[in-house]
Amino acid sequence: MALMMQKVAAAPVSRRGLKVVAQATPNAASRRAILGVVLLPALVYAPKALALIPDEEDEDLVEKAKANRRARLAQQRGVTRDFMASENLTDRRLEQELVPVQKAVYKLAKSGSQLESGDLKGAASTLAESWVGDFSTVASTVSGSTTAGKLVEGIKSVQAAAAKGDAAGSKRAYVSLVSDLQSWADAAGLATSLKGL
Repeated sequence: MALMMQKVAAAPVSRRGLKVVAQATPNAASRRAILGVVLLPALVYAPKALALIPDEEDEDLVEKAKANRRARLAQQRGVTRDFMASENLTDRRLEQELVPVQKAVYKLAKSGSQLESGDLKGAASTLAESWVGDFSTVASTVSGSTTAGKLVEGIKSVQAAAAKGDAAGSKRAYVSLVSDLQSWADAAGLATSLKGL
């Protein structure tokens, strides 16, 4: 190394017609050496990383993040709706999205009236119509598939009990369904936007 430094020091270098002799100092520190000395304490005393699991592989963390995101979006929708109401404005996109939910509220009220009057076949046919699929799609978009699935299962259980002719069982399932629907609408921030709930 020292021999090479002596050769470099003795070799003339030309720049624009001028001859410059490169001088090497044996104690000159390179940038890498300085950087290494500066970063060495940070690397030595850095806290050790505990088993890092990518977010995609931790299912509980992913579900928690999704639930937090849905809650933030629901809260944001509620704030937007409150602002729109206070300014006497209408949100046409929201109204279009809520049509299947409003239809579900209307159909559930109708089936509740039919159950109260003893018309179990009418209630079963009302609950077996195509609005259930539309409601399920919108509900899963608003709050996630698990909550929407619970509501749809509630609708199906009321329909099945009414189709069997079980008046008491269908009424119990209906009361549970309406309670779940009310809590879902409150959690999603839709309770104030729905009529008849």
